[in-house]
Amino acid sequence: MTEFTKDLETLKPLLLKLLNEQIPGAIKEMAEQILNRITAQQILSQENGPIQNLLLTLPLNLGSTQTDLTLQWSGRKTKDGKIDPNYCRVLFYLELERLKEMVIDMQVQNRIIKVTVINGYGAVLEEAADQYLDLLRENLEKMDYKLSGVSFVNPVNGKKRDKGLKSVPFSETGPYSGVDIRI
Repeated sequence: MTEFTKDLETLKPLLLKLLNEQIPGAIKEMAEQILNRITAQQILSQENGPIQNLLLTLPLNLGSTQTDLTLQWSGRKTKDGKIDPNYCRVLFYLELERLKEMVIDMQVQNRIIKVTVINGYGAVLEEAADQYLDLLRENLEKMDYKLSGVSFVNPVNGKKRDKGLKSVPFSETGPYSGVDIRI
């Protein structure tokens, strides 16, 4: 991730230099879009006290469809400044042509993993994934992780169930405050 951050730091000045030159409108617009993406990733990937957040958005071509793949890692920092693989959360967001919005929420607590797949076709995905869950469980155990479960949630049903709960977007959570207590 350090190398990726360094690449962004060298790419951004080059894009700014390119924008100051006389270039065709299409190239200028594309350079501005790339510059805006880099700036957004730098703002959203932040250290917040003992919690570290990393956000990565990549353009992705799937056949004839162009979409973005977004990954967000959140977790406490280890002594060497990396995200602790024993206690973290990974969110994966992708817009697909037929399945539409797909969100995968992976929570890791003490090397025990819970996966939640949020999609409008949850029942279909659950049936299709059922044959692969044992393989997933075995491969995670090889890496010294334990799979506690995989659940499939339809976002429409989830909204009805969680009427009183309001989700706060990642960018609006504010600075970290509080006390971590280990018992």
